[in-house]
Amino acid sequence: EFIKLSRIAEYQVIMVGVPAKLKGKLPEAIIAIERTNSQEELADYYSMADVLVNPTYNDTFPTVNLEALACGTPVVTYRTGGSPESITPETGIVVEKGDCNALYAAIMEIIAKGKDFYSAACRKRAEDLYNKDDRFQEYLDLYQHLLSDKCC
Repeated sequence: EFIKLSRIAEYQVIMVGVPAKLKGKLPEAIIAIERTNSQEELADYYSMADVLVNPTYNDTFPTVNLEALACGTPVVTYRTGGSPESITPETGIVVEKGDCNALYAAIMEIIAKGKDFYSAACRKRAEDLYNKDDRFQEYLDLYQHLLSDKCC
């Protein structure tokens, strides 16, 4: 999908997390950046992007979508696995798996509206639903409930 997009896109395609052996095999229109273990560097990439494109075919609940939202970046993704669950019309666009034309149209729609149109909703969704401290507390509460006399 990224190779197809790089042929028609009016904007720069940047891929992060590309293995070194694959970098030289990608078209020149794609800027390939190797994997980083730096959360700060990754957050910088997400924050610089106008849109995160995640054309996944089988992710169960892609963290990359959540990380982009946390950085205020809207997401375009395929309707596969858990991807649609993390996105709302205010935070991005979900298209049918394998539909590269719809993927491109969704990217262009987000770019036309501008990242600022989505950013606040992206951040709010990430803070409201994916705050690790809140989720940890929910797990602890569940375990306490399961261990209590009130359960099972």
